[in-house]
Amino acid sequence: MKKYLIALAAASGAGGALAQSSLTLFGVVDAAVTYTKGSGPGSAGKTQLTNSGNMFSRLGFRGTEDLGGGYSANFWLEMGLQNDSAQGFPSNSNNQASGNGPAGVLSFNRRSTVSLAGPFGELRLGRDYVPAFWNTAIFDPFGTGGGIGANQIYFSGLGGLVAPTGTRASNSIGYLLPADLGGFYGQVMYAMGENDSNSVLPGTQVSNRHDGDHTGARLGYQGGGFNIALATGRTRYASGDLRVTNLGASYTFDASLMNLKLTSELYRESKGSTDAKGVLVGFQLPIGPGEIKASYARYRLEPAGALLKPTSSKLAIGYVHNLSKRTALYATIARISNSNGASQALSGAITAPNRASSGTEFGMRHMF
Repeated sequence: MKKYLIALAAASGAGGALAQSSLTLFGVVDAAVTYTKGSGPGSAGKTQLTNSGNMFSRLGFRGTEDLGGGYSANFWLEMGLQNDSAQGFPSNSNNQASGNGPAGVLSFNRRSTVSLAGPFGELRLGRDYVPAFWNTAIFDPFGTGGGIGANQIYFSGLGGLVAPTGTRASNSIGYLLPADLGGFYGQVMYAMGENDSNSVLPGTQVSNRHDGDHTGARLGYQGGGFNIALATGRTRYASGDLRVTNLGASYTFDASLMNLKLTSELYRESKGSTDAKGVLVGFQLPIGPGEIKASYARYRLEPAGALLKPTSSKLAIGYVHNLSKRTALYATIARISNSNGASQALSGAITAPNRASSGTEFGMRHMF
């Protein structure tokens, strides 16, 4: 990402602190032609120009001011982009469905934080990623981007993309461990739903003062090619708490094995009377100026008392060819299989229960 530094030292009376301030403009523009199809009665397919097939399209600003003594003040403002239709993404004001903003608007939905960092670590305030999201994003070769290869658990799960706190939480207070702990890293978060202390669910006497309150934590270790992290999160709702726990791990071999990286994730979540489990394995293999990547993910819902447990699995294979450090072409093929009444489909497609959905994608990504 190219950095645009605004130097203020030339301004008369600016002072030493301003001379050590900086502002970075950064972003990603990613577009792809995607074809997906379903199977069985009532199935449908679609050809689309989509966005974010390799990385989520975004525009952001971040800055830092050196306060001296190893301390710094920082801010980060980042918005998601639908560059295929020149629209943005909504944010959420209270970590509840009622707080979703209007679709298509430009907002700093991805991250909006101010922080103080130093030898103690970092204290961060604002809208930020929840700790449990990071294992899903980091330990899947395709990450959580919007492409057809993206994480099956994230896009199918109770606590994934569709949940208000599946990725980020608003009104959060977060703490991140310092970077010099011998390979250990971690973070904790508390986010507020900001309801009145005497508020109740409409037409009832059930308190919802804690609706949207989120707590989360993540602890990991990275060293010698090995990376492992355990994360958990809980969002309180009067209708039933959402709980997510996951464990991710990866190992990168040395050059004798072409820097092959193996990844995996175990995932468990619950909401109300429904539990769910997921597992993912994958790899990333550098090949010249590009990279081959693949993943297999399996996700199963377990409703209380149900005889059938809807299960879907996804196999995805992709190739990314780097034209430069900032620009890449990519291609992905993927297939979802369903059983026990599940009917998951790739984006844009409709498939019948217990049938399959498949698709292909060709795109270009540019970072700046």
